[in-house]
Amino acid sequence: MSNLQLITLVAILAGPVLAVLVQLLAERRKIVREHQAATFRLLVSTRHLPSDPTYSTAINMTPVDFNGVGSVMAAHQGYIETITYQATPENVVAHEKQMISKQTKLIFEMAKHLGYDLSETDIQTTAYAAGGFVQRDNLMLRAWEAWPRIAEALESQVELSAPEEKKKLRKGAS
Repeated sequence: MSNLQLITLVAILAGPVLAVLVQLLAERRKIVREHQAATFRLLVSTRHLPSDPTYSTAINMTPVDFNGVGSVMAAHQGYIETITYQATPENVVAHEKQMISKQTKLIFEMAKHLGYDLSETDIQTTAYAAGGFVQRDNLMLRAWEAWPRIAEALESQVELSAPEEKKKLRKGAS
């Protein structure tokens, strides 16, 4: 077998294998990018609604979907460190500003990695939440805050009426 025949045989066998490998790599990159874009979209769409469960999902999926993207992972780590810090009453306002700054940095790094043309200022100033949704959310928060007071009031009413109820039960048994 001559060198030309050997090269032809190797090309015939290796060509399809190489084509499949290239296709698999391209498909993997496409899937990774789709996951990254989905996480980015979730985070961008809920960035002014951190109580939304979707927001938490996006934050928690960031290390999975952006694993190996150093700038995003560093921004994520900075954001996590900031949100887990318990602010004292004196520095609540400064802490909230820092959380917003770290969140913006995280979103900006994701956008930059994905090739979106968004500035950090755009990220901070262009979010929209429907007024009705915000009102509903605030009403729900006030209601949840009221539940302990309601429970305490009901418990105190039961405690006050309990002796009278016991007397009525005793009279009825006699």
